[in-house]
Amino acid sequence: MNFLEQLAAEWYEYSGYFVRTNVRARKRPKGGWDAELDILAFLPSNKKLVHIETSGDADSWSERKNRFLTKKFVFSQTEYEELIGSSISVIKRIAIAGWTRTTKYDLEWGEGIKVLLIPEFLDQITTGLHQHNFMSEAIPESYPILRTIQMMHEYQDLIGKKK
Repeated sequence: MNFLEQLAAEWYEYSGYFVRTNVRARKRPKGGWDAELDILAFLPSNKKLVHIETSGDADSWSERKNRFLTKKFVFSQTEYEELIGSSISVIKRIAIAGWTRTTKYDLEWGEGIKVLLIPEFLDQITTGLHQHNFMSEAIPESYPILRTIQMMHEYQDLIGKKK
């Protein structure tokens, strides 16, 4: 699991979702799998499923979009329900990829797919964690990346200063 997958998994689990990572799907008759989903995050209270795919690659937006739309975001509601063992009322698909975009088209991948640039995702997390005081509401140590971000935010005035 890469850094972005781990971070997204921690964030969604910390936010109350049940999370599965590196989910193998579409078993081949002679062995192996046709697909692997980075993250499935399920919120039982409203039966919302979020399918998250991440990429920090250096591919062009066109190549990245093609890969995600032909290999990643290709599952039906029935397939998702079989993977998580529950009915689903809402499915969201999120691609966390890229550091910058070149055109508006880069982030338009079709209905039901949200593309988040990596810096936008980091901003969502830091904004969300900003609400929690480190001394009284420390992120549990079972979320090491989130806890590090919270600590960096708390001690940003001290970091990098020479004595």
